[in-house]
Amino acid sequence: MADKHSFTKPVSQLTEDEVKRRFIPFLKDFYKNRYQSDPAAIKVELDNVSEEGWVADGKLTFRKEDDSPFICTYEATSLDKIEEVKYRLNSPYFVWDSIAFGTVAAAVLYFLFYQSRLPWLIGLKGSGNLGFVLGIFIIGFFTWYFSMQNWRKYRYIFAIQQFKQYFADEQWIALAEDVFPAPQDPYYRELRNQCVYNGIGLALVPFAGNVRKINDPSRLGIYGKDKQMAHWVTRADWYKKISDNVGAMAAKRPKTPDSLTVLWNKIYRPLHYLTIDPFKKYVLGGLSKPFGQSRSMYNRFMGGQRVQKWVTVLALAFLTPFFWKVASYRSENIADLKELQNWKGGQNPEDVRGYLIDGEAIPYGGVPTGVPKQYPISNKQEDEGPTINLSGDDDDGPTIYMSGDEDEKPDPKPVSPKVTTPSKPVVSKDCELLNRSGYLIQESSYSKKELAIDRANILKRQGFDAHFSPQSCLPKGLNSGYIVWLAPIQTDKERAEITAVNFNHKLQLIGLSKGKLLVRQLR
Repeated sequence: MADKHSFTKPVSQLTEDEVKRRFIPFLKDFYKNRYQSDPAAIKVELDNVSEEGWVADGKLTFRKEDDSPFICTYEATSLDKIEEVKYRLNSPYFVWDSIAFGTVAAAVLYFLFYQSRLPWLIGLKGSGNLGFVLGIFIIGFFTWYFSMQNWRKYRYIFAIQQFKQYFADEQWIALAEDVFPAPQDPYYRELRNQCVYNGIGLALVPFAGNVRKINDPSRLGIYGKDKQMAHWVTRADWYKKISDNVGAMAAKRPKTPDSLTVLWNKIYRPLHYLTIDPFKKYVLGGLSKPFGQSRSMYNRFMGGQRVQKWVTVLALAFLTPFFWKVASYRSENIADLKELQNWKGGQNPEDVRGYLIDGEAIPYGGVPTGVPKQYPISNKQEDEGPTINLSGDDDDGPTIYMSGDEDEKPDPKPVSPKVTTPSKPVVSKDCELLNRSGYLIQESSYSKKELAIDRANILKRQGFDAHFSPQSCLPKGLNSGYIVWLAPIQTDKERAEITAVNFNHKLQLIGLSKGKLLVRQLR
């Protein structure tokens, strides 16, 4: 009883050629009831190839009732060609998705830290920020890499991907009965689901009996608008054309490279051979084979997606400005003395105003335009001291004699008795200019007379009528110090203020402004 119900698998397997031939009657009968009632009008061609390298095991062509052509291609698969219909991980697509996800994660998190934890990022310095970004990228990359491998988006089937490359009215996959062991096989279920999703017909060719249809094809599917027409020829015709037309093949031979191409190859080929090829083989190759799959002809339609590459580039472009601002941040801006020698046409940066006159001293986040004057140096030449006369010549200046002889000292003048009088403040000659009523425009003040003289001379060289006077010349003035003021003295306060604004504007234009000019009332 058990022997009657036991199943014995046939010893002989269906070959790919047998599947091709046995599938043709099924297609003729299938299209006889749909488009073409005369099976003799259907043209069948086996082992077709295109100029682009696509392969179709079989192709049916005929004319429909409206005289339009109809093309049907199919892929015949036997057990020895099971790799054509088994899904595998689309490694380039998957790795580029992981790279894009890691880059976007690094850009977004770094931007959030830039907005909320900027001092902490500045404290990491340049190398610390680079490590922080790389750390986020690595975490994001491997998070996607280990968690999304089983997503159906990355399940690649060679036969279906090849169908997507070219246009045909309908496309079929014919499976030998022994390709998959059972209907519940995960590879078979994935193949069936992708055939339904992409509008591709699926049929099963048994060891004996009629071909069983699993699902019908749709004429265009969701990818119909993206496909292109293929120019098919049989392999026999292709080999015959090549053997009969050797001249055409010779015409397609690559031309001898020019001198520039030869130079480029001498530079690029060693670099590619020694660095790029090992990197692709050992680094990218290891990442692209998480399940131990090897490279083969069935991976030819795998490829990185252009969208993922653009996402990676845009994420890096978004991240770079923030990273540069943090990495190049300096708490103090130290100027280079060599650069300051030619700063703004040779002008001394200490003579340029460092703040706005009518606004904030230095706006928040702003950069001052000048350098504060630290050690002002007087341009006045020093008086020559007494010299030692070694030549014996008579000079007008004092002479120190080395012989020790001294001239006869003149008789001392009689000393008149001192008369004690009450002390009065010393009045400079410049006070005579201020001994009047009106309003004076003060430009600056100094503690030393030499500095006031230098400043007045600088202003005079720029066309200003500048003077200096002691502070004691002014009402309620100090007993020490000097001021530099600009003539003329105004009789009206309002007019004096207008003149001060005009003077201030001129000083700003030539870079000599030291601040807002003061209007002071005289006696």
